[in-house]
Amino acid sequence: MRKQAIITAVAAMLLVGPATASAQVHFGGQLSFGSDQDLGLGARLLANVTSLERWDFIGTFDWFFPGDPVGQDRTYWEVNGNLAYNFEIQSAPSISPYVGGGLNIAHLSKEFEDGRDSSDTDLGINLLAGTQFGTKAVTPFVELRVELAGGEQFVITGGLLF
Repeated sequence: MRKQAIITAVAAMLLVGPATASAQVHFGGQLSFGSDQDLGLGARLLANVTSLERWDFIGTFDWFFPGDPVGQDRTYWEVNGNLAYNFEIQSAPSISPYVGGGLNIAHLSKEFEDGRDSSDTDLGINLLAGTQFGTKAVTPFVELRVELAGGEQFVITGGLLF
């Protein structure tokens, strides 16, 4: 059942691709802090959805560096695919707030000192809000994300888009 849900989620993300094929695309890096998984480094893709005015597709990958309990080595990463609606502020055109939601795929693996290992991949839902600053070649952003199921954590992310 879980495998089918992950395949469905990836297929849904791929369906957004054709809608953004002729869109303006930005890439960037990000630094994240998760309430359960500590510090994370990642990459971000932002593409305007040309068929929907003021909507963006935001795809991210984060590799987290969780604290390791005694006797185990943990690895944790997430892939997120979100749609975000951008608000227009006439009096402050260089500030672009957004809200949205999407899918989260979270993977945790553990390796124990005695040689045992385990791993788990879960599918979840994101709710997010953020702001981009400026409309120049380099655009800073900050984002707050709540992960329901999947990663099941609160994440604060900031970074730069190019």
